Amino acid sequence: MKNQLLSLCLLLCSGFAVFAQNHTLEATPAIKQVTVFLNRAQVETTTGITIEEGKTEIRLQNQTTFLDPNSIQVSGKGDFIILSVEHETDYLKKETKPAKIQNLEDSIARYTMLIDFNNQINEVLAKEEQLILSNQNIKGQNTNLTAKELEDMADFFRDRLEEIREEIIDNKILIRKQQLKLTGFNNQLAEYNQTTNQPSSTIIVTVSAKAPVSGSLTTTYITSNAGWYPLYDIRAKDTKSAVQLAYKAQVYQNTGYDWKNVKITLSTTNPAVGGNKPELSNWYVNIYEPTVYKNKKAAAPAYYNSESVRSQSYEKSGADMDGEAYAPAAASVADYTAEVQTTLSVEFAIGLPYTILSGGKGQQVDIKNIDLPALYEYAAVPKLDLNAFLLARITKWDTYNILSGNANIYFEGTFVGKTFIDASNTGDTLDISLGRDPRIVIERNLITDYTSKKMIGTNRKEEYGYEIVIRNTKKDPITIVVEDQYPISQNSLLEVELIEASGATVDPVTGKLTWKLTVAAAETKKLVLKYSVKYPKDKKVSGL
Repeated sequence: MKNQLLSLCLLLCSGFAVFAQNHTLEATPAIKQVTVFLNRAQVETTTGITIEEGKTEIRLQNQTTFLDPNSIQVSGKGDFIILSVEHETDYLKKETKPAKIQNLEDSIARYTMLIDFNNQINEVLAKEEQLILSNQNIKGQNTNLTAKELEDMADFFRDRLEEIREEIIDNKILIRKQQLKLTGFNNQLAEYNQTTNQPSSTIIVTVSAKAPVSGSLTTTYITSNAGWYPLYDIRAKDTKSAVQLAYKAQVYQNTGYDWKNVKITLSTTNPAVGGNKPELSNWYVNIYEPTVYKNKKAAAPAYYNSESVRSQSYEKSGADMDGEAYAPAAASVADYTAEVQTTLSVEFAIGLPYTILSGGKGQQVDIKNIDLPALYEYAAVPKLDLNAFLLARITKWDTYNILSGNANIYFEGTFVGKTFIDASNTGDTLDISLGRDPRIVIERNLITDYTSKKMIGTNRKEEYGYEIVIRNTKKDPITIVVEDQYPISQNSLLEVELIEASGATVDPVTGKLTWKLTVAAAETKKLVLKYSVKYPKDKKVSGL
């Protein structure tokens, strides 16, 4: 019996020793570095830890709920072993309230109090007014008052009533302004709360150590609600200098937690689209044999369903159902950016840290500045627009890792408009429009002496002639590409003949005509376009 009691005590003591070696540690990791993809971001955090001998469950709290649990990776520095990594969402413990939300709530409370205070003042003034009006029959109450006293009393009542009503009106105007402010604060708070009022996320790391040790944990994970898109500033000093392109990024994140003073790396990868190669399935064809119904008025067959047919038609078509002079130029963040080309993407490591707030408008980051050798020439399509557009034609543009995006255009130091850079263009030349030049005058006039409509036997023949005039009022010669067209027939009964095109390059498939001219200063050049259309007189032509 004594031996059994001794064994039981030893067992309990050993169990207590094992239990004593299991510890729990709570910590809030600090975000150190973020790699931002076109859609999504990879967040890297670092946490300093001090653990005891045995097993320790480290709870890394206050993580975004938008993280992908499958993407969590944990590494450590120190004499300990990482046993497991888990993730959980705590719907009871909310995330720390950002300062901007606390400021909004304070403003809402203040303006609510001011509105209530001014409303109470108006109530007091209204009661005073009511008191004066109810006691205005002074003569009936006191017959000992003289006429002078009655007059003075009446003047007092009148003046005080005016003051009361002015105060009430002023207070109503003030309350209306305060109410507008309060509405604005409430709307802004509602917008912020859409992304910030989220449950808390926790990464649980279990480690084991043979002795007490200090070290650190590094975690990385992918989070949604973050990304970046390119923006450009295109500057051309004149038509003899290279085009200066400022490559920028608009970085945004709505993860619920601010990225404060972190290192940013921008990647052209987009994890949201996936990386799996599509697989072809079998493609079957068959002879279509329509069902013949003897009764013309018979209803559609029982298996006919308009919704299913509409669904099939969508499926087949692919539609969706649902400074001063001589001063050095100021440096920019682009001077501290390192560009690294990987196998599948390009990464831009921004050298200076940034703070990007959650739920804000985002942060603009300079990536790099590029001098692009360009050939300047003008282009015009007089049939559609009588203006000449200055183009900067950039060759080998694809070597600069440019993505599609909007661009602001500046020419000769003046903002001239916006454009879109289409990086999906498969050509080796990128044309950037720098705007219209009113000093190049263009006209496109119908040649009335040539244009005619006449009958030739059983056919009708229509002849058209146009004269295009280009006048250069600039002090320098220009190179201009002029485009026009003639119609293309889609019927054997309709004959189209190009009669004259003043030496233009002709594309017979599209009917496009292209002239490339050099026009000297103060020179005028003319181009002539003539064509005819012949068709049976009993037919009508569409498209002319």
